[in-house]
Amino acid sequence: MPEVSKGNAAVSAAATNVHHAHLNGLSEKTLQRLYRGGIRSGEPSRTTVQAQAMLEKIPPACRAGSNGQTAAANTQDYLTSKHASHIKPHSQGGTNDPRNITWESAQDNIARGNKPMTPQEQMALKTQWHIDNLTGAVKAGIKAAPLGAAIGAATTLPFSLLINALRVVRQEISPATAALETVKDTTIGGAVGGVTALATTAIATACPPIAVALTAIAPVLIVAGATSAVYQFFHILENHQQAVKKYYASLTQQELECLQSIEKDLIAEHQKNLEFLAQAQAVNVAISHRPLLPGIAGAQQRYQESIAIAKSLGLTPADSKLIVASPLPALSFN
Repeated sequence: MPEVSKGNAAVSAAATNVHHAHLNGLSEKTLQRLYRGGIRSGEPSRTTVQAQAMLEKIPPACRAGSNGQTAAANTQDYLTSKHASHIKPHSQGGTNDPRNITWESAQDNIARGNKPMTPQEQMALKTQWHIDNLTGAVKAGIKAAPLGAAIGAATTLPFSLLINALRVVRQEISPATAALETVKDTTIGGAVGGVTALATTAIATACPPIAVALTAIAPVLIVAGATSAVYQFFHILENHQQAVKKYYASLTQQELECLQSIEKDLIAEHQKNLEFLAQAQAVNVAISHRPLLPGIAGAQQRYQESIAIAKSLGLTPADSKLIVASPLPALSFN
């Protein structure tokens, strides 16, 4: 059911709710970390633009959620064990600009002290950033999968019921088989919806621009899914109509072949009758033109000839008592 799969995939994608944290939705504690993280007492706080840059240094999947509240909570959870580490330390002239700051575990930052961050450490942090982003995206996708599966099953079930019910009406399958096929189609539809929701949510969570784009085109996806459903509904009815026409056409062809077979049998039987009548006519002529001998001897000869003719036609003593198994004894009149 490819059209149904397209439709429920579109609806599942439209149902994707991914929000990334914004400054105006964060708690005071989280904002304090963004504006003052890594800044010594007495130094000026970062600007709003710089605070936004600090927020964007958090992996997107770790500052995302199904709504603004969960996104803010996830952002705060991520920062709980993190320090705003300087790549180039204060003691060596490092600034508080976000370009010189990266989020690092508090333990590693404290262990480094006033040493500059080595290229290897920077690379390790970038790798960990990608791992955190991927892990968070997969977790978000897994959470979204059940809803996508439910949507996929719900959008597949009515069409599968319709298709298999019509197949039962056409006597192509039994009701029991129709039930099994419906369960199978619905399961596949649920799987398609679940996979679509997982993949879409994971990608949108890991990539904020895609999340924004999905939110913008969600109405279009819903319309596309509904349009696909309407098209599939009429497509199913059209296929049923064509199948019925084909079925009745096959019945007509079967009837024609049956009539032709009966006609051949009748012709063959008629031919046999003609042959029998021809034989009977020949026998009749032979009987009618036999020479008639006088007396008892002549009558006896004609009787024997009649027996021979009857036997030639397939008659036996069981058919008539006049047909004797052996010739009559010659009659004498002394």
